[in-house]
Amino acid sequence: MKLNIFSIPIYIGNINLNKIKIINKGFKKNWHSQTKSSFTFQNTLEEESAQYLLHTIENLIGNEITKPHRLILQNVWENRYEEGDFQEKHSHAQSHFSFVIYKEIDEAKTVFFNPSEKLMQSYYGEEFINTNNFFKEVFKPECRKGQIIIFPSFLEHMVLRHNNSVTYAGNITIEMLKEK
Repeated sequence: MKLNIFSIPIYIGNINLNKIKIINKGFKKNWHSQTKSSFTFQNTLEEESAQYLLHTIENLIGNEITKPHRLILQNVWENRYEEGDFQEKHSHAQSHFSFVIYKEIDEAKTVFFNPSEKLMQSYYGEEFINTNNFFKEVFKPECRKGQIIIFPSFLEHMVLRHNNSVTYAGNITIEMLKEK
């Protein structure tokens, strides 16, 4: 018998891109990678878009939350990847879950890293890990245009170099409500 314990959930679903309307307040080059993004601006979603996005996320992750709750959209931004652009390894502090919506892509370039990556390397070494199927250090989802991926915000990830792509990204928190 094999058991996979301490798993990390990632949710992938379809999303209607026509219903996501971000009101961007500008773009600038952000992070060490200098990717063009609206991250540093206070972007907003049209109200109908925000409700649609929260409903979509609730449908994907809501069954996992066993108590009354409310999803809160903290922020949302747009990333524009031009020739050779990427994003370095990072996580999203001070939120519970994060998401990426693939708006204009040929191939998703998001890569997630196992939180035990460094611990595994110190015990087993790179060669052992790469030549056996016991542990996976990285996960690259096969997402396409019109999909959303939702993941715990502590999960480190990066975006590999690519060209002419657009994604929306954002963070949510989960407010636990008092039971009636």
